[in-house]
Amino acid sequence: MQFVAKSQLIVGETDPIILVSNVLVGKGQNISISNIQYTGYSRASGFFENGLSTKLKMDAGIILSSGVAIGAKGPNNNNAKTSFETGSNMPGNALLDKFATGKTFDAVILQFDFIPQTENIVFNYIFASEEYLEYVDLNYSDIFGFFVSGPGIIGEQNVALVPDTTLPVCIDNINHLRNSKYYINNPMGEKTLQADGFTKTLTATLELIPCQKYTIKLAVADVNDRLLDTYVFIESGSFKHKTNMGRDTFICKDGFDVEIDAGNYNRKVKWTSKDPNITISNDTAHKIKVSKFGEYCVEVFTDCGSFINCKKILPGVNNIFLGKDTLFCGDSLSKTLSVANRIFDSYLWSDNSTEEELTVKKPGMYWLEVNNGGCKKRDTIYLNLQPLPMLKLGNDTTICGDFNLIIGSNNISHNIGYLWNTGDTLSRIHVNKGGKYILNAVENTCKTKDSITITQRNNFKLNIGPPVMEICNNDTLTFKTGINDTTNYLTMWSNGSNKPSIIINQTGRYSVWVKDKLCNFTAYDSVDMIVYEGLGNIWVPNAFTPDNNFMNDIFKPETDITSFNFYKFAVFDRWGQKVFETTDPKKGWDGKVNNKLAGNDVFIWTLYIKSNCSNGNTNFLNGIVHILR
Repeated sequence: MQFVAKSQLIVGETDPIILVSNVLVGKGQNISISNIQYTGYSRASGFFENGLSTKLKMDAGIILSSGVAIGAKGPNNNNAKTSFETGSNMPGNALLDKFATGKTFDAVILQFDFIPQTENIVFNYIFASEEYLEYVDLNYSDIFGFFVSGPGIIGEQNVALVPDTTLPVCIDNINHLRNSKYYINNPMGEKTLQADGFTKTLTATLELIPCQKYTIKLAVADVNDRLLDTYVFIESGSFKHKTNMGRDTFICKDGFDVEIDAGNYNRKVKWTSKDPNITISNDTAHKIKVSKFGEYCVEVFTDCGSFINCKKILPGVNNIFLGKDTLFCGDSLSKTLSVANRIFDSYLWSDNSTEEELTVKKPGMYWLEVNNGGCKKRDTIYLNLQPLPMLKLGNDTTICGDFNLIIGSNNISHNIGYLWNTGDTLSRIHVNKGGKYILNAVENTCKTKDSITITQRNNFKLNIGPPVMEICNNDTLTFKTGINDTTNYLTMWSNGSNKPSIIINQTGRYSVWVKDKLCNFTAYDSVDMIVYEGLGNIWVPNAFTPDNNFMNDIFKPETDITSFNFYKFAVFDRWGQKVFETTDPKKGWDGKVNNKLAGNDVFIWTLYIKSNCSNGNTNFLNGIVHILR
């Protein structure tokens, strides 16, 4: 479980055995570790990383807490952080009770056996708590102890002491009132840690007999109540044999000459470096002088083996970076400047502000100078502001009929690149059809665009139906103009309606007139409507004169029905012989029998017919016709 943020701890949980063997003990120390035991709430121990980017100034290590270990990560958004979880209420510790100002609760003890190779073992730690500052001297002096036992030690000796005293490290012994040179306040809102205060890095020293087995207990607990969490940060790899090398050293500038002391003058030593560009001339001396940044390691040979301690000589402040010079496009800029994921002792901006961040709203040159332990670094950034290229294609417009327009920008500059959605690259183009036209412009990486929509309205026609339409009685028919836009079009039907459609059921002529209000285009159409009563109107002549005088020469039924579902017309002589038959309503009998004109006589006709108004039935009609000559 991890959480990462700017200038904030990474905190996680893992097995206590891993914490001791892989985190606490320095690599190459050859300290024999065994019998690792953990007592306390399961989530009260954990590991931390990214500490150098916070106020801790300790890169990584172990956390032991009277609450929950991951509660140590910032920001400090609670001045009374207390971790209440099911099963977290744990008993105190009798050993801590001896040094505390009251009864202890929620004790956490990490214990293991070890065999040192030299007389001294050291490790570095930081004590932090939510008890600061409000509960100093109020008998809530949360405490921790590092207790060692073994050969040459009477009982269990606490080595977690205020420097140069015999006082245990607790709330009342290091704070803003006493031993304040070891105390750092951490007010509400601070980004990196949750605790309201903590100590500077302290060092515990164990005085031992080489090559003998010892037991150490690392313990922390609440005092007199279970409220407000307390934390101990123990530096990764710092449980090691003592040399005179000290912690990593930060140097402000090049051209240095630093002495590194391995101590252990009665033992043989061997210097090496992991950096291929570093050469150590006298690698068996106990003291060497170095003039290059890098990591220097010494191997110390003892009666029961050897161990390796390393020390880094590092730049006091690595180069900082505010970002690349930036061009902002538009009428305004807003940029927050900061150094990501790092924290320093002090900040000084070009406007004399001293916050971690600077928000700027004007173009110009800005610099930041940081200070870390007296070492300073500076970086500069230039922010420029350029107006966007001027584009104004105009308002969307409607044009009646054909057109030929020039649209575009009058801002002609060799520094501006243009691109239309038509593919054209000129600042202005000709257009002759409707649509949306988009112009993109780029000047020194500043981009802008504008668009115009041209709506082309053309003359139009109406078609509400064929010239003649028929329906049956009691049926209806809908005539539609096809134009539903009543805002921009005016519609007027002959029956007085102004709707896009009408429903009719009576015989008559129906006409409509539509006008485009925007362009003054008009259109007209009409339909003759016939409404049939029953089958429809059918009549058959009773005589005709087939004498080729183009008058009354053809005999056929006449009807106002224009479409049939079924039609069959036949003529028979008086003896019942069929002389003519057709299914085409447009055809009739020419008076011929066997291709010869018949004389004056009487003939019988039959008509089978079905129309839309027949209600699905086929109707039969018959009668006689006379041929007259």
